[in-house]
Amino acid sequence: LHQQMWSQRGKKVTDWPVEVEAGLLSDAALTRFSPGAFFPRLRSLISRDAAAFVFFLSIAAAPVPLALIGREFISFYEIPSASMEPTLQKGDVLLVEKLPRAFDRTKRGDVILFSPPLSLQEIIAGRSGGSGVKKSGIGLGSGVNPLGGQSLFVKRVVGLPGDTDIKMDEATKDVFVNGMPAVGPPRDLCEDEPLRLIDTLLKNGKGKDIERLGEDEAYVLGDCKDVSVDSRVFGTLPKDNIVGRPIARILPLNRFYLGSP
Repeated sequence: LHQQMWSQRGKKVTDWPVEVEAGLLSDAALTRFSPGAFFPRLRSLISRDAAAFVFFLSIAAAPVPLALIGREFISFYEIPSASMEPTLQKGDVLLVEKLPRAFDRTKRGDVILFSPPLSLQEIIAGRSGGSGVKKSGIGLGSGVNPLGGQSLFVKRVVGLPGDTDIKMDEATKDVFVNGMPAVGPPRDLCEDEPLRLIDTLLKNGKGKDIERLGEDEAYVLGDCKDVSVDSRVFGTLPKDNIVGRPIARILPLNRFYLGSP
């Protein structure tokens, strides 16, 4: 077309760009924002530099997968009870990493978050009358977490696979592992629950005398023995139930702490 136009004017054109009369063009070509011209131009862009197009498209879409990854592997958790006092107080907010195989990164004495095993689910259902809502202030250490969807529990790992001779002293409610006091801070630095409901649960506790932990089992305790419903009550914790570890306490600001409690 442009050769015909310029031939009529006695000129020969060999280089771009060229001047084309507007009357010879379609309406779609008169504006660069025309819907009719969008897809042809897009195809032209891709054909000229496909690698660059894919790169910039990936950059533009990056926030979406990053947000999904962040939600899957990092979350916030608000402490819902007194079971970990004084280390963690009710209302503290933790930043929790939930990368796969959390148990493999767990050492004796670490604080962990876990989903309830079947034995603990049964205790929760029994105390709530099957409604899934606590009726008392006893330290189950979970509930409906306002900062996260799935209810998780927080305790301290004191027993690892292969540990032996795990016993609870009936008088003091303290636990011994491998013949030694369980690791962790003193567990009598918190206020007990007025009705002493923990005593009722401990009467039939499943973890008061364990000969040996299996290869897939851990033993966990709360830091407040007079409140915490832990392995003394529901028994051993399957390691696959451990889903995360706190990496920081971010609220309240005056108790900010980087690292595991």
